[in-house]
Amino acid sequence: MKNKKLILIGASTGGPGHLERILSSLDPHLDASIIIAQHIDSIFLPSMIKRLNDVCAHEVIQIHENQSIKSKTVHFIDKDISSLKFSSSKGLYLNMNTQASHYQPSVNALFSSASKLDAPYDILACLLTGIGDDGAEGMLALKNKGARCIAESQESSIVFGMPKVAFEIGASTEIMHLDKIIEAIKNF
Repeated sequence: MKNKKLILIGASTGGPGHLERILSSLDPHLDASIIIAQHIDSIFLPSMIKRLNDVCAHEVIQIHENQSIKSKTVHFIDKDISSLKFSSSKGLYLNMNTQASHYQPSVNALFSSASKLDAPYDILACLLTGIGDDGAEGMLALKNKGARCIAESQESSIVFGMPKVAFEIGASTEIMHLDKIIEAIKNF
């Protein structure tokens, strides 16, 4: 049986524009579940999702606790949700994480949770533009589990913080311009 595809994306400063470029380029036949942790105030998330639904071939939704992760769907986690679980009865779903993180939603929590999945998934993780170091440690955990891990290059980053830290600690398997990341997602 073929493994299911899981695409994880973390972003902060400059992320909404980058995400719009990525999501508007998705092939409608891409059979993958996409989960995004974008540092954003939850007040602004619904309007961003509405805008992205206008340009994306896949449904774009805000995901809530214990809601199943669907294929051919883009799931945005909100500030309170950061843990992925897998069960044979529910499939892949999100679980509430009560630990506060400096970054909301936490890319590290998303990536780290995915690294613990004992399920039939091929994982592609992308760490995009942003201030700080969120996502680097979680990406390293994913890399150590065999996931393909891409950090955005300085050339296309609005702020080369998060991807730079991932590169410096050896968490990324590749560093790419945003245009190449879009191609990698298309070909995943």
